[in-house]
This record gives sequence, structure tokens and C-alpha cells, in this order.
Amino acid sequence: MTVYLDLRNLFDLFCIVQGVTTAILLFVRSDRASNRWLAWLIGGLTLQVVDYFLSRSGVYYYHRWLYFSPLFFSWSFGPLLYGYVRSRAGQAVPGLRWYWVPVAVQGLFYTVLMVQSLDTKAWFWLNVHKPYTRYVDHYGTCLMVLYAIYRSRPYASERWVRILLNGLTVFYGIAVVEPLVNQAYLPPRWPRFYLTSQILPVFVYVLALIGLLYDRLQKIEKAGRLLPVSADQRRQVLDAIREQELYKDPELTLASLARHLGETPNAVSRIINGGFNQSFNEFINTYRIGEVKRRLAAGDTERLTILALAFDAGFSSKTTFNRVFKEQTGYTPKAYLKMSQITLRDDADLQESDV
Repeated sequence: MTVYLDLRNLFDLFCIVQGVTTAILLFVRSDRASNRWLAWLIGGLTLQVVDYFLSRSGVYYYHRWLYFSPLFFSWSFGPLLYGYVRSRAGQAVPGLRWYWVPVAVQGLFYTVLMVQSLDTKAWFWLNVHKPYTRYVDHYGTCLMVLYAIYRSRPYASERWVRILLNGLTVFYGIAVVEPLVNQAYLPPRWPRFYLTSQILPVFVYVLALIGLLYDRLQKIEKAGRLLPVSADQRRQVLDAIREQELYKDPELTLASLARHLGETPNAVSRIINGGFNQSFNEFINTYRIGEVKRRLAAGDTERLTILALAFDAGFSSKTTFNRVFKEQTGYTPKAYLKMSQITLRDDADLQESDV
């Protein structure tokens, strides 16, 4: 079998091996649901790189029966991304049953085409797929992923997840424009730009590395929770957060808290995980929500908005505040305020009746 292995194809092959290995490790060795979602996402992206490799290396040319191999499951990327972000934020992933119908249709489409004769494939490519269905496939993927990014942003509390969503937004933004530029604006004899096919292998490689890194960090964090935490260590953290009110600093991070305490970030993370059974974000947000609830009860909304109270308490994002508030109280901020006002009026009526 003749295979062209230039530097680009070798890099594609390297990224494929990295992607497959990482997907298997994350799926088999991890006990976190978010990592299994990520494993499926990396696996799907890797299959698309496999298709690029088979095309660029000449495998398709010398083995034409492989044309239309069912390697494109790109309509699954949106649901998988949404599931990953939600589960990473500690949220249950709602039923995505209907989201998988397009994925099944896409897989069946390529499977049926693959088993057709070469003449049928050639006719379908020239008359149907090249002018029509490949754009349905392409733009269907873009729309589903961009919609998933939009739905996922309220749950993107971690910096890494926000970077991932921003990177995917740029990538699929380019993917939306790329066919239009190639087909509508470039003269017939000019070279075509396929930037997304160049970026995707790099993206898979980076995503796989970060996936492994975070899996390792989660295992270290889990092991840290098993180590004993002294009362002095707990008191040191509580003094900084509760007494000095560091939680009100919107720029507070694990690293900055560690510097304030004269400890390493790993040591502070272990104290919070083991001493309070919470992650850093959960621990800080508990105090921030407590501060907002205290000021709501004090009637501060008569002169300030709820969002202003949230910002005073250390939140820097309305979306994050609303999500965390509902997670901790079971109510939206406005519903909680209304309920609190009703409760206060009822208490006042009872006191008057006692008098």
C-alpha cells in the first residue's frame, strides 16, 4: 500500500495516536463522568482527523472502496461538548435523546454510501454530495456546536472550560466562513484555503494533553482529601476568607490565596478539599452567596440591585452568580428575594397579633 508520509501527514498520524490513546485512558481509567464525555468528544474529533489523513496520505486514492467511510460523527460534537461542560460543573446532564437522532442519521448516511459500488459513489459525489449534502453536513456541525457553546456558557465556571469554549467558537466561526470564501470569493484557479483541516489535528493534540493533565490533577486532588487536615490549618483559611473577607475580591484565585497564606496552591487546595470537603470555587462561592443572602435579608435591595450585591460579594459575572445562587438555594435570586419578603411580612403579622 502506497502512503505519502510528509511532515504534515506524520503530524496527523501522531495526533491520531495521541487522540485515540487519550480517549481510551480517560474512558477506562477515570471515574468522573466529565472525563468520559471528554473521551467521546476527543474520539469523535480524532476520527475526523483520520479522514483527513487517509485523504492526504493517498490511502483513499489507492483504496477507493474506503470512500465515504463512516468516520464523520461531527453532529455528535455539540451534545458531547454540552455534556462535558455541564458534568464538569457538577451538574446532572439532562436527557439528550433527541440530540443523538441526527448523529445516527449521519452515521447511517456514510455507512450506506460506503458499501455502494465505486460508480455509484462517484456519481453521488459529483451530483449530490459535492454540491449539496457535504454542506448540509458541514453547516449542521457548525450550528450544533455553536448552539452547544451558547448553552454551555452558564456552566463554564473554570478558566480552562472558558478557554475551550472560546477556542471552539473561533474554530467553528472560521469553519462557517471558509466554504463561502473558497466557493464564492476566490477565482477558479486560485488555491483554496482549508484552515480548519490544518487546525483540527493541533486542536485534538492539545485537547488530549489537557484532558490527561486534568485527569491527573483530579486524582491528586482526590488523594489530597484523604490526608488529615489540622484545626490550625482550617482556622488559617477561615481567618483569611471569613474574617478578612477575601472572598469579596473578584480576582481571588487559589494561587493568590496561597500567596496570602504563605502556602503553596497544592497545600491550600488540600486543606480546602480535606478540611471542608469542597473545591476552592465551591468554598469561596459559599461565602459569597451567604453575603448576598445576608444583605437581601437586611433590605439592601431598597437602594441597590441584586446584581450590585453580587458584585460587592465578589462575583464578577451575572451568569455565574445566577447559576451558583440557584445551586445553593434552589431558587433564582429574584424568587428568593420575593420569598424572603413574604416570610418577613408573615413574621411581622404574627408579632402584631401577639401584641
